Amino acid sequence: PHTMDIRRVVPIIRVSDMSVALGFYGSTLGFITDFTYVAGPDGPAYAGVSLDGQQLHLSTFAGDGVIGSATYCYVEDVDALYRRLRQAGLKTPGRVESPVEDQPVDQAWGMREFYVRDPDGNTLRFGSPRAAD
Repeated sequence: PHTMDIRRVVPIIRVSDMSVALGFYGSTLGFITDFTYVAGPDGPAYAGVSLDGQQLHLSTFAGDGVIGSATYCYVEDVDALYRRLRQAGLKTPGRVESPVEDQPVDQAWGMREFYVRDPDGNTLRFGSPRAAD
């Protein structure tokens, strides 16, 4: 069978303000900015950010998805990552209806997860397999 030889898949997250998004992904989440591109003096703009060798693209281009998307990130230790992000200044919303945004939660599907919303309301879902009971 013929293979496509896909090397990697990179989610594109639509944002409204690139400088605000880069500040959040960089300062709060610890992503490194790999590249930025601005089409003109007033944008639109595009950037690549990475964390632990995994890349996301951020875009203000109208055709690049919709604001409010979700991206799943499998991580080695969700509790350690949560502590690191809290120390970096991540604020938790205290939403009773969404405890997974306040701290890691054991999910029925076998993952331990917590969710982070960026300034535009896009969600990054971080998860690692639950420890065996």
